[in-house]
Amino acid sequence: MKATKLVLALTIAGATSLMSHANEVVAADESNFTQLCMTALAGNRAAMHNNIKASGYSKAFIAKNLQCNGISLQAFVQRYGSNADAMLRVFDRRGHSTSITDLANNHIAK
Repeated sequence: MKATKLVLALTIAGATSLMSHANEVVAADESNFTQLCMTALAGNRAAMHNNIKASGYSKAFIAKNLQCNGISLQAFVQRYGSNADAMLRVFDRRGHSTSITDLANNHIAK
């Protein structure tokens, strides 16, 4: 009975190990866009913000146009990223808006 449990545990551990290695992503070059893809995979929001700023492109441009391994950045992060939810929130701007009211002008109109 103990031998069966041991074999089962080793089989599960081996299968888990093989699955984790199957998703390993290696940078093909040192270009700015490749570095953005790799930073997004790491899931570090501060590093991603800094890399986007250093690239000279806007966050919206990166989110809309950057492709990693032939798929969108968001799909790439979702498929291979370690902290996908946090990184996807970096690029999702739907819930944010700004409204500016000129109080001086608004006061005079009343």
